[in-house]
Amino acid sequence: MKQFFAALAANLVTVALCVVLFFLVLGALAASAGETTTVDVRSGSVLVVDLDQPLSDRPAPATPTSRVEQLFAGGETSLSLRAAIQAIRGAADDERISGILLRGTVGGDGVTSGFAALRELRGALVQFRATSKKPVHAWLVNPDARTYYVASAADVVSLDPFGALLLPGLASEQVFLSGLFEKLGIGVQVSRVGRFKAAVEPYTRADMSPENRLQVQSYLGDLWSEMRRGIAATRRIDTTQLQTVVDATGWFLPADAKAAGLIDRIAYYDEVLDDLRRLAGGTAAARDTIGAPDSVAVASADSTGSQAIPQVSLEAYAPLAAARARIFTARQSVAIVYAEGDIVDGEGGEGLIGGDALARELRRLRAQGSVKAVVLRVNSPGGSAIASEAIHRELSLLNAQKPLVVSMGSLAASGGYWISTAGRRVFAEPNTLTGSIGVFSLVPNIQRLANTHGVTFDTVKTGRYADLLTIARPRTAAELAVLQRGTDAVYDAFLARVATSRKLSRDSVAAIAEGRVWSGQAALRLGLVDSLGDLEAAVQSAAKLASLTGSYDVREYPRTKSAFERLTEMIERKPAPLTSQMRAVAEQLTGTGPLGSLAGDLVREFATLAHWNDPRGMYARLPVLLRVH
Repeated sequence: MKQFFAALAANLVTVALCVVLFFLVLGALAASAGETTTVDVRSGSVLVVDLDQPLSDRPAPATPTSRVEQLFAGGETSLSLRAAIQAIRGAADDERISGILLRGTVGGDGVTSGFAALRELRGALVQFRATSKKPVHAWLVNPDARTYYVASAADVVSLDPFGALLLPGLASEQVFLSGLFEKLGIGVQVSRVGRFKAAVEPYTRADMSPENRLQVQSYLGDLWSEMRRGIAATRRIDTTQLQTVVDATGWFLPADAKAAGLIDRIAYYDEVLDDLRRLAGGTAAARDTIGAPDSVAVASADSTGSQAIPQVSLEAYAPLAAARARIFTARQSVAIVYAEGDIVDGEGGEGLIGGDALARELRRLRAQGSVKAVVLRVNSPGGSAIASEAIHRELSLLNAQKPLVVSMGSLAASGGYWISTAGRRVFAEPNTLTGSIGVFSLVPNIQRLANTHGVTFDTVKTGRYADLLTIARPRTAAELAVLQRGTDAVYDAFLARVATSRKLSRDSVAAIAEGRVWSGQAALRLGLVDSLGDLEAAVQSAAKLASLTGSYDVREYPRTKSAFERLTEMIERKPAPLTSQMRAVAEQLTGTGPLGSLAGDLVREFATLAHWNDPRGMYARLPVLLRVH
């Protein structure tokens, strides 16, 4: 009885604390109902673009309008690519913005801040210079090829005296786990279709197959050619000359980089700030802010020199630019649906495309009368074949009622290309990685691992193949033949989807399939895409196909969670999926040095394996790690 009353008292105390907390939150909400956080962009402000922040294709998170919402807004770590582009375009017409400062080093995991995203960002900077006549400054410390590719769009590129420019070309390094699995006693058996379908190689080989090496060399060459053309154009260097100096040095000390025409000056950060201070001081309002302390309303991007230079970060400025560009007609709109991450069966989650969740969203848009056209933005290496087909089916039904246009981001391969075939028109960037039309099945077994530790298995079954997918033992030859027939059937369906949508013969599709990855430029030549262009070009195409006249709104889906929804999840203590936690760890490790980056690659590899959940074990996906640096 004593324990009963003790437990009852503890429960009552818990309930009381929850009630108190509830009313405290309500009170805070009421107190801050009219208190909104605003960003005051002063005249002469410099727009600061931190390249460290990953660019994601996902919709921009809702802007918190109060301090309470800021508290529960969650830890968003990436900026929407569309929001970033829109902000830079808006800054060109904003008289309060005097110029742009680029700094930092490009991050990202291959999906975020991929090559196509960087090309769009770079294009926006070039357009900003051309239309606004405002300067773009870049200050770099130890830029790699991706960082310099973006920064080379600036009017003035400065390199720290103790920095260096790493520009040796591009390389792709893949991690192979077959030796580790062998030591652990984990067996892996696969069935696949496509000589170039290299997604299974990390688990079955210790190095690249000749076919994989050939395709990697091919698309790396296309990526580098696009990057080299861009750098040469803005730096006014001949492409052949650029290749010569790259091959001669690769790693440029500041004096070497300046002599080669790759940078304009060697300068410390304070010297760059002096230039920006003179730029910002060009107006009376800006001169008034020189030396004045920052207030809460000013979105300062850096504490160094922030008292002397009015500045606003790209992240803080993006919602303002979006608000200025928004139309709100409500009568007609073009919907942008984002498909970013691995394609998985079910609901998915953070960084994952759930087949059921996306299919449900597409059904809603199909029934929504105000949505006149849809743009599917794909940034995915693929994944579950069943989930890909479920999404493709809903896209096909939608396309039968209203125009569907596909915009490919950095990745639209395997399952990502599968779902893209439902579009009436398909846009890609020259450096998009696409194609990879192939399928594989992977079934592991832990028999040797288990037996080594004294664990054994025994089975009773009523059919020859009843335990076909068990992980307790290897598959027999007959069972592998069953899996191969299933893989062949999925591959045939993939070929049929491509042949029908692209109006090509099955034989011509089979000749360019085999799981091979192509660049967007090559895909255009092969007929796998219709045009080269960015997301905005796809939106305009969709509006034209829908015969939209006058103004129309552009809305993004799936919608992001509100602060209240995040608060509810926090109270319910819904844990983040294991794969999300693993990816977060991988991001923290990446960029912490050679060993940290390697550890991040391994964690990311296992995270990918953890969310492979196709019911039949059939996957249309790129190699797990397609890291280009």
